[in-house]
Amino acid sequence: MTSARETLKSLVGSGDPFDGPSEEVRTLQLEAARECFDEHRERIPLLRRRADDVGVKEIRAEADIVPLLFSHTSYKSYPLSYITGGHWDRLLRWYSTVSVVEPDEVDVEGVTDVDDWIARVAAAGHRVYITSGTSGKVSLLNTTTADRDWLLKIMANLTCWPRPLPPERTRRGYILAPASGPLRSIDGFRMHADLFVKEGELRLLTEDPLRLSELMRSELLRKKMVEGTATAQEVKEFENASGGREGEMQAALDGLIDDIVEHRAEPLLIAAMNNQQWALIQGMRSRGVPDGGFHPDSMVLAGGGNKNKVLPEDYMQQFADFYGDVRRVRSYGMTEMHGTCMSCEEGRYHVPAWIVPLILDEPGERLLNERGGVVEGRFAFLDLSMEGRWGGLITGDRVNVDFSACACGRTSPAVLPNITRYGDLGGEDKITCAATLDSYVRGMIQA
Repeated sequence: MTSARETLKSLVGSGDPFDGPSEEVRTLQLEAARECFDEHRERIPLLRRRADDVGVKEIRAEADIVPLLFSHTSYKSYPLSYITGGHWDRLLRWYSTVSVVEPDEVDVEGVTDVDDWIARVAAAGHRVYITSGTSGKVSLLNTTTADRDWLLKIMANLTCWPRPLPPERTRRGYILAPASGPLRSIDGFRMHADLFVKEGELRLLTEDPLRLSELMRSELLRKKMVEGTATAQEVKEFENASGGREGEMQAALDGLIDDIVEHRAEPLLIAAMNNQQWALIQGMRSRGVPDGGFHPDSMVLAGGGNKNKVLPEDYMQQFADFYGDVRRVRSYGMTEMHGTCMSCEEGRYHVPAWIVPLILDEPGERLLNERGGVVEGRFAFLDLSMEGRWGGLITGDRVNVDFSACACGRTSPAVLPNITRYGDLGGEDKITCAATLDSYVRGMIQA
């Protein structure tokens, strides 16, 4: 008998997984949530501890999911000293509290740095994704082979939805990213290239891998410089290293820009995070490329929002004006979510059937979902497709979600495009459950 989770996931190949009888989907989602909870509670100690403490034994309604959600800080709740001090067995023990990885699955004997540790986890059949953090710490997110196969299936069926492209390798490709690394964006860009770029016609910003050890070292030193605690020698070394890297990256970027300009009459795939896209566009404009000067079958991938407000407020409109009538991937999501919310013809981000949207009050305690109409609050979700970790998460995003049918005709809940961060409203974003969950983890890894 097919499980509710598999029934919902099978909709990825239906042509439109964002449109279906809302009550029928909601019933399936609750059954799938029960399946997820039963499975992950046995394998993920933090979820089991949380469920025991709040007294949730079964998910009967959406509100039962809320106290089981992890905060977006849970996946960076390890002591930084585990990495800086080389305590790889302790880092693995922490990792096993928030994922399905068992400590005895991973051999950490002789690990040299965090990149080596990630490679050991990968050798055990798990992929670590990170999200960046200005504190010097990053989130460490576990995925399985099944999770990555699911991502590829989403891309093969929904790229450029609502007019999805068939996975045909007919384009020349450019990825403004390292050759590899623990960022889901890198894997995502490479997966798209495998589906849509001609064999042998992919160009990268650099053939070097992204090394987390170097990234964390730079962020920690940058933090010390801001705090005024860095030594003169550390500042000099940082500036020398940064200047050298910037020169190399600018030369590589210039080479990619020249190649894109030369081939822009052909179908292309251009993939980059938003800040790199902005640099790319400025470089092409300086070379005389007009707005709309690309083959209409070209595909443009971008993402990452406007972190730290480094881009102009109208950057999205400028992207649209410059690339013109090409195929673009427009979605809302995050590394912690496997199935992104895709933009319909009305510019609203529809939530796929395998994601349960949960709109909470600002502290992240009370569910605000309605049967219809627009609700404003903190975005949380349960990703029913997740295998490598619990898919329930509270984000830092302030959203408006419409639970009524969209003007495009689809019935799934839709996130409106006016998305902001709670931290953007002044002061540090604080979620009530975050401190509780972090204290759970500390107690579990010290026990």
